Amino acid sequence: MGRARVAAVVAFLVSALLVPACGDHRATEFIVSQPAEPGISVSGHGSVTAVPDIAVLTLGVEVTAPTVAVARSKAAAAMQAVRASLDGNGVARDDIKTISFNIQPHYAFPRDEKPEITGYTVSNLLSVKLRDLDAISDALDDAARAGGDAVRVNGIAFSVDDPKPYEAGARKAAVADARMRAEELATLSGVKLGRVLSISESGVSIPYQERGFGGMMLRSAAEAPTPISPGETDISLSVSVVYRIE
Repeated sequence: MGRARVAAVVAFLVSALLVPACGDHRATEFIVSQPAEPGISVSGHGSVTAVPDIAVLTLGVEVTAPTVAVARSKAAAAMQAVRASLDGNGVARDDIKTISFNIQPHYAFPRDEKPEITGYTVSNLLSVKLRDLDAISDALDDAARAGGDAVRVNGIAFSVDDPKPYEAGARKAAVADARMRAEELATLSGVKLGRVLSISESGVSIPYQERGFGGMMLRSAAEAPTPISPGETDISLSVSVVYRIE
């Protein structure tokens, strides 16, 4: 007798035994469900190596002055010069984004007196996507030259602009890894691995390969170009698979 037929017979017998003789069925309801199929649940991971084709540069300006007006004016002039240099290096305006703008007061704390404001720092930070990796050094050095001592560079990260061509390889590797893990568990447990009951995929991971500058100030870019190397990056994803146990 099949599972479905057994479940139906059980449901009928239980209902017949417990339904009140008076015929009032309002308070009686039964749900009989079949037990879940036994299975092996595993996770698989796959990755492929890619050469980055974009760089994201985080840079900006920072100026400290006795008044907000002076600090803001000097910072604005420096930022305009930096942005002009980026335009001159072919960076599209859509690839330049302001990520922070701050005005920070500075205080002195005389003994037994109220704190006094001694000046203000204005900072303006950009995220700049560079699509021509061969032009990174020129873009960085020109921005440093244009902004002068006000320029701050917080770092540069490399990534892949369109990961889709690499996803298939990472997915194939992840599924193969899950299968290998499941087969090993089945062998160790003395059972036979069956068909796939369910499978799900996590999001694609594309880590930015960062090259930090530690918030350094670039004071001179005239002597030699700044060396930049994009290296390689890994595009990875994970899958969760449940296999039936035969």
